[in-house]
Amino acid sequence: MASPRLKAPGQGGALSGARVVAFIFVVLTVGFSGWLTAVVAGAPVGLASAIGGALAGVVGFFMLVFGSLYEVRTFTCPSCGQTDQTLKHIGSYNCFNCGATYYIHDKEIKSIGVSQANNQYESV
Repeated sequence: MASPRLKAPGQGGALSGARVVAFIFVVLTVGFSGWLTAVVAGAPVGLASAIGGALAGVVGFFMLVFGSLYEVRTFTCPSCGQTDQTLKHIGSYNCFNCGATYYIHDKEIKSIGVSQANNQYESV
C-alpha cells in the first residue's frame, strides 16, 4: 500500500476545503435531525429550533476539539532524515527515500521494519 503523503502543493488546501465541507454537512445534518425529531415529538417550532441548534453546536464542538479529519502533519524519517507532508492518524508510512516503514499516530512513531533492498545497501 502506498503511503498517504501529499505529493502536490494544492493537496493541503483541497484537504482543508474537504474538512470544512464535511464539518458543515455533519453540523447541518445533526441540527436538522434534532429539529425534525423535536417537531415530530410535538414540540413548538421555536423550541425545536433551539434543540436542533444546541445539538448541532455540541456535535460541532466535539468535532473541532477531538477530531482530526484530513489533518496534515510534517513527518521526518528517523532513518534517512527525509521530510514529508502526511496525513495525521495515517497508520503506517513507507519512506519513499529509504524504504523504512513506520507506524504513526499523533506523537507516537514506531519502526515497523526496513525494506529488504535497504538492508542490502546498509550491509555492504
